[in-house]
Amino acid sequence: MKLLRFEFDCSRQVPWYGYLCNQYLNYQPLKLTVALQAVRHQADAHLEQQKKPVVTWRYILEAEGEQAALEQLADSIAADFLLSVYLLDSRMLLATERVGDDQPIAVASAQLPFCQHCQPRFGDNQHGEFANLGLACDHCHGDQAISQADSVASLQRTDLQQLAGKLLEGETLQLDDVTGPLQLSRHPLGQGRQQLLICNPNTLNGLFQVSDNEVLALSSLEKPQLLLRPVADAGLSAPLYEVGFAASRLQLVLAEFLRVKGIDAIYCRRAQQALHAHALGMDVPVAAPKVLLTKALLGQSLSETLHDNARFAQYTATATGKRQQQQIAVTYNADVNVWDSTSGSTAAQCALLGVGAEAGSQKNLGLLYFSDEYVSQLLTSDNDGKISCFMQVPELPATGRDIIAAMEQSPQQDVLAKFAERYPALYQRLQQLDLSHCPKQSLKTLWIVAAVIIGIEGQDTEQLADGFVAAAMSNTGANAPRIDYPLVSGDSASFNWCKTLGTLISFRLAGADNAANLAFAMNDSLADFIANWIERLDLNTAIHRVYLAGSSFANQVLGRRIALRLGKNFPLGVSQMQDLDGALLATGALYLRQRRR
Repeated sequence: MKLLRFEFDCSRQVPWYGYLCNQYLNYQPLKLTVALQAVRHQADAHLEQQKKPVVTWRYILEAEGEQAALEQLADSIAADFLLSVYLLDSRMLLATERVGDDQPIAVASAQLPFCQHCQPRFGDNQHGEFANLGLACDHCHGDQAISQADSVASLQRTDLQQLAGKLLEGETLQLDDVTGPLQLSRHPLGQGRQQLLICNPNTLNGLFQVSDNEVLALSSLEKPQLLLRPVADAGLSAPLYEVGFAASRLQLVLAEFLRVKGIDAIYCRRAQQALHAHALGMDVPVAAPKVLLTKALLGQSLSETLHDNARFAQYTATATGKRQQQQIAVTYNADVNVWDSTSGSTAAQCALLGVGAEAGSQKNLGLLYFSDEYVSQLLTSDNDGKISCFMQVPELPATGRDIIAAMEQSPQQDVLAKFAERYPALYQRLQQLDLSHCPKQSLKTLWIVAAVIIGIEGQDTEQLADGFVAAAMSNTGANAPRIDYPLVSGDSASFNWCKTLGTLISFRLAGADNAANLAFAMNDSLADFIANWIERLDLNTAIHRVYLAGSSFANQVLGRRIALRLGKNFPLGVSQMQDLDGALLATGALYLRQRRR
């Protein structure tokens, strides 16, 4: 007789795993016990502990029996425990004693739209149940969501076939899905970065540069969207796309109709499908549709908020309960009746307070908040929780002409003059650059200017920014130039952007014409400077953990280089229960000290 333990370590609670654990309590051949443990990793522990999330949620199943019965159980668990985007590690090991019991794990709603049991039936055009959106499934109960959405439940196979036909003819569809509004088209939808729904997963590698981990994330039960770079011969003109697989039964069936007609991907708009970024070994939503923070979900009590509700941009946060029972709910809903705390200058502070609420303390933290929308800053908090801004990204002039004028009045005037002589077409593009609609004090704006200097093409500033990030992602060189980010003192230090751009121009003049290598160098050098700044700050303010936040970390290169440079000496973290730059700010606004009239 052997006691076998199955462990699933996750960066946050996964309701589906808890539901499956409870289902296995009824497993007849063997007696199973289950548990859910919150494993906390202290910031002052050894380096291997520092590299782990603040909290790891461990789902445990245990069974004792003979070899053959245990092998059958292992096969069953492997088939049922679908991959989650929040799964960090899984293992099967021999145990000496049980740590779980026969009591069910507390689980919220754990429905899936479809699973491995029903998908091959309603999602395969060769099956007799194909396109039956209401097909009952005793495993995932995905049919329940369909029955509650009349507009979807009424769709028959002929209706779905007609919808697919309209798409093939070039029409744009506006549909109501169980996950919210759904827009589909063979053509780009609106302006800005496009979303793509993959109809034929087998062609993914032929369309995008994608790693094995990214393929697994796209296939996970959460069905996130990822920021991917198309391959050269894919016929996709934009530098980056937000890419995802079908996340509902309706999407899956329409994708199958299109797949058999040779359509590999289709443009879409899916508000509820969050874009995820891979940061510090975890997948984190950039902006989550909703967030719930409770003692049960965090593994510890929330500190009491200063306000009962707050709004930041499109998110509204509401706090209920007191002391040990405090909980916070955040929804993507700009409630006009709630106090508006939206401010670009306090966004970083809200992010730190939001992270502190989740971590259980806002003391002795560092925060790198790099946002594509709000003022990007490096903040620290001391032993008393007092927040200070050490550095903020500088605000660039609103036009290329003003950028040139500023550089002509700086020590960079000589390299700029040589640049104008050597690269007159690029100099002309720089002169005509309009940054008036770009975010203030954001790395994104700096990347746009740098993109022009290193010769990246783009129809607008959005494509220039994406083109710069895509170039950095494509770098394959082992070495990169060192770009200067010298600090300029003031109320809040910043870096001398003229010197930064001047250094970049100098490398161009010296013969460095590899755009990928130069874009990578901008990210890598910034990460190096950040590591030096934080090490200096740590001498005066003891920093127990440095958090990353902000939508700019959707740029995986920046996050990876910071993790490499800074993670050698400091424990790092991201919000595990919230997001990078959405609900997190609304949570923090509940703790923001501001006078409300």
